[in-house]
Amino acid sequence: MKRSLKVRILALTITLLLGALPVVAAERPFALHGTGGAAFITDAAGNIIGAKITYSGTATHLGLWSGFGKLQFKPDPNNSNQLLATGTSILTAANGDKLQFLVDGTLDITTGLGKGTLQFVGGTGRFDEASGSANFIVTQNLATGAFEVTAVGAINF
Repeated sequence: MKRSLKVRILALTITLLLGALPVVAAERPFALHGTGGAAFITDAAGNIIGAKITYSGTATHLGLWSGFGKLQFKPDPNNSNQLLATGTSILTAANGDKLQFLVDGTLDITTGLGKGTLQFVGGTGRFDEASGSANFIVTQNLATGAFEVTAVGAINF
């Protein structure tokens, strides 16, 4: 009887300890598609130096989402037809969870094609400590600001 009680206490202790271990983030595939618009910011000479973006679409692990962000542009010293783009963006899933990422890419000012990398840097809800990255391609109408974006990569959360 005494031994049976010790075994039960040991089993209960192990169960409680296992339940207290933090959940390990798992790498999952990530894909995103969306459309939106950019309000370009220009300097006194009329050069594009930034943009405020709003967009929406669908993505794995988010479902329907809406997002906003801000980009900064500077001339690419190696290619006069390209702008280097950096910035941040936040996507909000239908349930309210937010996913934040950094943008690092290029935009060709003659074709409106852009490409680069999204670096996931956290968020809220299930994306609280999200990490990972995705490659993106954007088709930009430089006259109207309208764009379409597609991204594929991996996310950890």
